[in-house]
Amino acid sequence: MTFEQLRSFLAVVKNNHFTLASQQLFISQSSISKHIKALEKEIGIELFKREHRTITLTPAGQEFLEFAKQSVDSYDKMQRGLEKYKSQESEIITIGVIDTMIEYGLAALIGDFHKEYQNIQIELIERSNNSILEYLSLSKFNLAFVNNIGTNSKLLDSCALFHDNLVMVTSENHRFLENKTIALSKTSKEKYISLSGDSTLHNIFLSVWGNLNFFPEVSYIDSQTKTLLALVSEDMGITLLPDTIAMSYKNNINSHIKIINLFDNFYATTYLVNIKNKKLSKNETIFKDFALKWFDKQIS
Repeated sequence: MTFEQLRSFLAVVKNNHFTLASQQLFISQSSISKHIKALEKEIGIELFKREHRTITLTPAGQEFLEFAKQSVDSYDKMQRGLEKYKSQESEIITIGVIDTMIEYGLAALIGDFHKEYQNIQIELIERSNNSILEYLSLSKFNLAFVNNIGTNSKLLDSCALFHDNLVMVTSENHRFLENKTIALSKTSKEKYISLSGDSTLHNIFLSVWGNLNFFPEVSYIDSQTKTLLALVSEDMGITLLPDTIAMSYKNNINSHIKIINLFDNFYATTYLVNIKNKKLSKNETIFKDFALKWFDKQIS
């Protein structure tokens, strides 16, 4: 017994005619006839009495009518209840993320979002901060996590999610070992190590020295944060990192590094952004609202 068969049965009852029933359901009359015959064969009882050109319900058909109405009504109610998910299923949300977002709970955010909105699919595109801003302008995605909006503030609707203080990272044997805090001006003769290229950490590093009146000796490596800290732990140089990232690596890879707070008020801010005056889709709005509330809970 199928839903289509029940629909055909109810249409025949309503119209008292196979042809009119087929017109109501936009299917052929032969399909209507097949549905009714299949129903009668399955339940083993004649549902309609066919005399000349008229059809009437048999007593069994009359009783079956109540079952058919309830079944179709329940099905329609289910369809209406699931209607709100149809638009979600038809869209994949694409979100740009900077290459440091995994350290700030991105996986946990996506996991919690998926628990509540299982039918919304998310595609993440990981790029550097500058690349993400370019992709936004080209409409390759409409939502993104960045840590520097620069001169684009007038073009972006930006929501600050959190601030992360910058810290100095040295080896456990460095001469700054006893320092709990330090001013960057005291490190002008130190050798620094930083990631090269267009990485987020590289851009943070450059923005710090752009606000000071000196630039230290720097060795750039085309690698990852883990390698950078491995070199620092071997006393090959010192570096600057957001506190959360430094602590994450110190705790997770058991590296021999020391984290020193800065007197200087430098911090990295992470934003959730979208282009102003460009309407987000329903699902993009759902994700944006969820993310803002999620990060608010993390820092409260």
